[in-house]
Amino acid sequence: MTMEITGEDVIGLSGQQLTTPELRVLVGLADGETPSQISLAVQVPASSLRHIEASIQAKLGAKTKPHMIARGFTLGVLIPRALCLMLAILATFEVDDDALRLRRPYRTKTGTSYVRVIRPSSAGGKDFA
Repeated sequence: MTMEITGEDVIGLSGQQLTTPELRVLVGLADGETPSQISLAVQVPASSLRHIEASIQAKLGAKTKPHMIARGFTLGVLIPRALCLMLAILATFEVDDDALRLRRPYRTKTGTSYVRVIRPSSAGGKDFA
């Protein structure tokens, strides 16, 4: 099951074995929310946020909070909403390349071409044709 949490500036996608509260905390941090806003959204006391953040850091292999957010983007757990919007718009206007190509009739050469076959010396005892 794919989990998606939409923030103001980023979208959080399931991955790296993050739980729903952990993903919500990561999205909140990436969006610049305050600890009190994040704890209200996750419905945990502010003191528990440190434990959740430590768990996120361990799962993402991050050393600090900024590194945790950067790792979220690098590992594809966080995606900028602007990028998603741009990709959706591009997909809407995508045109089949074949429809834009001009089809030219297949042309054959009117003349005859000759190919010269060069046989290597029969040093190996075999002739190549």
